[in-house]
Amino acid sequence: MSNRFDKMVGVSLVGVAAVIWGSNGVIVNFIPADAYVIAFFRTLFATLTLAPTVFILKKREFIKAAREWKLLIFNGFMNALGWGFLFSSMKLIPIAASVLLNYLAPIFVAVLAPFFLKEKIKKSIIISLLLSSTGVTIIFYNQGYGGSMDILGVVYGLLSGLCYAVFILLSKKIRREYSSYVLASYTYFFTLVFLSIIVYMTSNTVYVRGDSIPLLLLIGIINTAFAVTIYFHGLGLIEAQRVVILSYLEPLSAAFFGVILLNQTPSIQLAIGGTLIILSGYIVVRY
Repeated sequence: MSNRFDKMVGVSLVGVAAVIWGSNGVIVNFIPADAYVIAFFRTLFATLTLAPTVFILKKREFIKAAREWKLLIFNGFMNALGWGFLFSSMKLIPIAASVLLNYLAPIFVAVLAPFFLKEKIKKSIIISLLLSSTGVTIIFYNQGYGGSMDILGVVYGLLSGLCYAVFILLSKKIRREYSSYVLASYTYFFTLVFLSIIVYMTSNTVYVRGDSIPLLLLIGIINTAFAVTIYFHGLGLIEAQRVVILSYLEPLSAAFFGVILLNQTPSIQLAIGGTLIILSGYIVVRY
């Protein structure tokens, strides 16, 4: 009975986290600021919320993990780039399309794993690559939003998926010895460092309008610190395959929020392309 209850809790937590993340695109579109500035504040508020808590509860492990500083720094760098590319994409093309392109990460992971982890390429990976590339092509030529989809937005979406893939591979190496909470805490800290540098080099200011602060607090504390915490907790209660399937609630909820709040009605092309990307990700994990 307890095992079934734990699974129900795990499914609920991962599902809620995925739905919360699906609202990121709407929030980003409501904030009149550069994508990297938004990512900076998101990371700042998440770090201020999560890092002190993790340090207090897991002080010994937190200090020990500092030995992996090289990997942690690079991990933060990839996360900073990934979030910047994703938010930039969300400002140029429909939210659902951006999130779906970001969800090419499992395919990129499968392709890069032989080089990072010395794994063999399976037939399922080749099939998934063909399906996902077809899906991206269909999305790219989507005409359902009043013209050709912005090529730069598509490129940003693809780059966000690639950065996320490298981030996943690095996180796997670090995660073997340290808890997810410690990993997340360090990741946000170094992400914040790199975003600070990027913002300074590109705009020399992190100024945002006062009415944007509540939205930045929302995306930093609730959508990042809180959602990641419940996601990691749920991760420890259910199987990895369930987690991946539930994670696809994010692009579905992103499409829903886009329709309700931004009037971004998905076209048939986006639905077909998105289905192919989701199917390819599922095949990679399942087989």
